[in-house]
Amino acid sequence: MKVLCLGLKVGAGLESICNAVKEACKANNIEVEYADIYAENEKMAKASSENYYKLVKKIPHIVAFGQKLSMGIALRSKGYFFCKSYVKTSKVELLKLLEKYKPDFIYTPLVWAGNALDELIEEGKTSVKYIYQLSDFCVPYYAQNLRKCEYIISPCQYVSDIMIKHGFPKEKLLNYGIPINSKFFLPFNREEVLKNMNTKDGKFILVTNGGAGFANNLKIVKYFHDKIGDYSLIVVNGRNAESKQQIDDYIKQNNIKNVINLGFATNMHELIKLSDIVIGKTGSSSILETSACGVKFIALDNFLVPEYFNIKYLKTLNAVKIVSTTKQMEKALNFYIQNSQEAQKMQQNFKNICKPDCLNNIIKTIASYEK
Repeated sequence: MKVLCLGLKVGAGLESICNAVKEACKANNIEVEYADIYAENEKMAKASSENYYKLVKKIPHIVAFGQKLSMGIALRSKGYFFCKSYVKTSKVELLKLLEKYKPDFIYTPLVWAGNALDELIEEGKTSVKYIYQLSDFCVPYYAQNLRKCEYIISPCQYVSDIMIKHGFPKEKLLNYGIPINSKFFLPFNREEVLKNMNTKDGKFILVTNGGAGFANNLKIVKYFHDKIGDYSLIVVNGRNAESKQQIDDYIKQNNIKNVINLGFATNMHELIKLSDIVIGKTGSSSILETSACGVKFIALDNFLVPEYFNIKYLKTLNAVKIVSTTKQMEKALNFYIQNSQEAQKMQQNFKNICKPDCLNNIIKTIASYEK
């Protein structure tokens, strides 16, 4: 059996989900490939990444309003109005990928890829089987309308209940969770990590804002570097080179010794485990990776979808402190540092979000289709 993990390079979350499943397939001797659905379509690749980031930077509140309004309408609709062009283009790109890779099975966290596969299967243009992965704690455009999938993998019962309420068959839902790389569950060598970072051991606060590096990390550094006592800040700027340079300049100009400033990090599992507290963006990968490592999490408030819905879910669980200002962030840090009974309860709620058996369950389900 040959599996195709179908993703998209927007931020890093969707790609990391696919790569987690890809590596797990390899570890279980399942033939597997990864493909970006728009690898050969520069126009759509740009529209789904660069153009989106530009809109978010220029008119974030308008983008967020449009996202929430359209998602609410889509949840009550049977058509593909809000992603019609994506479905149409995806059908063309999928036919190319099906011809190139000839997969027996597709795993994808892209909802419009699922919509496109449904149409291709109905039209008799493919008989490939597929699983769709809900990649956040919400229902994206028209996911409840998918019918040709073998299963939809849901992050939790909370999201499954929304799917069922809006017509998706209960028997096709698997509450496995959202997969993250297995390395987040493995022990790490603290001394080796510290040596590679050329720093002494101590207490660390990690600031991370996803692969794209949204949020004002410089503001956080300016506010906190002299207020955190014997802690040090580790700042991950992702692909935001401008933010990295601004903080480097500020550190040099002010002779700051307790800030470790990084660009795009490929060892997030080590950085999270090294830290006592994480201040982070509320993408599902950031949430689950920190939860898996058992580290306290302060969530940066966000009104953009899907982070908005992830935060809403975290609130229902009383799992994290959610902050939108540096003042609130300072209070949240003190809350966790003091480690009251309330803080310990919140931390336990947060630990329970991650499902350690998620990857194993996904691989078992895929493997069950082996001819």
